[in-house]
Amino acid sequence: MAPPISKIDHETALAYAARLNDKQQRRKTHVRSAFFYRSDEAQPLPPATELLKNRSQNGLHLKMALFYLWAGGSEHPHAVSGDVHTVQYNDAHSGAVFGFPEFDINGDPDVNGRRRIANARKCLGKLNLVKLEPKKGQAPIVHLLKEDGSGDEYRPPGAAGGGGKYHSLPTEFWTRGWHLHLSGSAVVAMLVLQHMKKTTSKPPLYVNPTFRQRHFGFSADTWYKGANELVDFGIATRKGKAISEPFEIESRRRRYTYEFDINNLRTGVPIHDPARLLLEERKAAEAL
Repeated sequence: MAPPISKIDHETALAYAARLNDKQQRRKTHVRSAFFYRSDEAQPLPPATELLKNRSQNGLHLKMALFYLWAGGSEHPHAVSGDVHTVQYNDAHSGAVFGFPEFDINGDPDVNGRRRIANARKCLGKLNLVKLEPKKGQAPIVHLLKEDGSGDEYRPPGAAGGGGKYHSLPTEFWTRGWHLHLSGSAVVAMLVLQHMKKTTSKPPLYVNPTFRQRHFGFSADTWYKGANELVDFGIATRKGKAISEPFEIESRRRRYTYEFDINNLRTGVPIHDPARLLLEERKAAEAL
């Protein structure tokens, strides 16, 4: 019989994200476009699209790729191996960032959260996003590889040999809990809109179906689910325009364009964030 699924512990997740953010000296998460963009359909699917195909719960595999870019992107050498862009975290600690509790709803050690982290890490290894170095009795050492899935050595954007267009997720993506609330589709939609904003002359932003399939490789359902979720959370705005077809009296199709500012992650707060509600209630109680 499978162990029961534990509830997400939002409060602990925010606390662990804040702790890791301090450890990282509040470093942003730099992501090259090659993680989710390809030059044409003749190229393999981008790693982000492959990760979405895994249908991990709430896009965990995709978010773990971003987690390692955040945690392993600095130039500080690993304490044991001396290698740069290397991470070795206990699965329970990594899981805590994603809200996986230490104990399940029956009070037993939570194995589901640790298993999900381990499975996500293996998936990243298969896609050549990380190289795993097993350690007996310990979590493996994770060596970051270039996020295009080529298996090439990782070099930070802006460093020598680290070319390619890139985008920076603010630290608030983690510390405000956006990584807990946004689905994998929404995270990819956010990266796509940021990419389009940098490569399009001016907003509003429109991703036509041909361009989407050629360069990103994911379905219309994935795109609209993710983009509409960003709108629901107030990170993006959407406008619809009726499209007339030849010989039709009434327009039956609508074209949706988007306005997007990644800084909304800094100023906004996820709707109905349980951890923030608990914090506000605690402050209110202390003020009495």
